[in-house]
Amino acid sequence: MIETWWRERSSRERAILIGGGVALLLVVIYLIMEPRIEERHRLAADIPQLQEDLAWMQRHVQEAKQLRAQGGKDTETDAGDLTPAVVEESLRRGGLADAVDDLRPAGDRGVEVAFRKVRFPKLAQWLHNLEASSGARVHKARIERLDGNKGVVKADLTLGREGGQ
Repeated sequence: MIETWWRERSSRERAILIGGGVALLLVVIYLIMEPRIEERHRLAADIPQLQEDLAWMQRHVQEAKQLRAQGGKDTETDAGDLTPAVVEESLRRGGLADAVDDLRPAGDRGVEVAFRKVRFPKLAQWLHNLEASSGARVHKARIERLDGNKGVVKADLTLGREGGQ
């Protein structure tokens, strides 16, 4: 049936049908491949930031192991309450004061901090420094990666001292 139909076509019609079929095939292949190609480009663009984050983590892994071995406590910290003033001063020293969206007391001995847009490595370094200087620990955290911003997150943290909040 198809063979008969094909024979009835002139050579010009056959050439047009073949060309149209090839064009249709190319369009279908493009529609299938284009999203994958776009995703590959997006992921490739993320690689430099991810490599930078990995290098930072590798530089600090030994320090993290030492802190874990010490029980995560700094011998120079005091056992008092963690206040918003202590956190605010630490944010200023860490260069993150402008990134804070909200800073308020949380319960009797803790502080809640919300960042609208902050670089994750800088946030992690600030948390490390805050723990080392005041004994503050993260009790609750919600961290969301911001789309289109490599290494940038939105974070809501509840901080306190050991045995506190």
